[in-house]
Amino acid sequence: MSSLPPLGEFGEAPILDCPSFSKLRETLTGTIVATSGGFDPIHPGHASCILASKDFVEKETGKRPDHLVVIVNGDGFLRNKKGAEFQDLNTRARLVACMRGVDCVVTYETATDMSVNGALEAIRPNFFTKGGDRTDASNIAEWDLCQSLSCEVVTGCGLSKDWSSSDMLARWGKLLEAGKIK
Repeated sequence: MSSLPPLGEFGEAPILDCPSFSKLRETLTGTIVATSGGFDPIHPGHASCILASKDFVEKETGKRPDHLVVIVNGDGFLRNKKGAEFQDLNTRARLVACMRGVDCVVTYETATDMSVNGALEAIRPNFFTKGGDRTDASNIAEWDLCQSLSCEVVTGCGLSKDWSSSDMLARWGKLLEAGKIK
């Protein structure tokens, strides 16, 4: 069923870039669900969306997806969105690869694109899950591409938007400035 590379030394999912995944895409059979994020740093909202992606699609379709591919946005995306990355792409991809249920991680580095459209074109998933505050075409940059790929967008996946990576890092920065962190 799967032509994905083998699991890593500790059972972690393989990490591929878009061109590498694109080369093996035709060999994959079954249903693919994808999700994406910067995961910088990863928090319970991110984790719950990843962990629940297959479950949400199964509830909607009655059939469990065969593959969960998690797209990790690159450092350029984070620099454009937040000004800097806290952890580099390799670190974030490795953390996501260690999560239960992840079959493959695809890194997507771009200097200017604030969507993961290029990654979705390489993956061509059947479903694309979004969590938290991403709800419809007005706030999901990939919506139109998903429609053209016949990829169903599944929203509300995982826990509600109770965490913010930016807020976590801002709090830490204030503590550091105040000399409360050694």
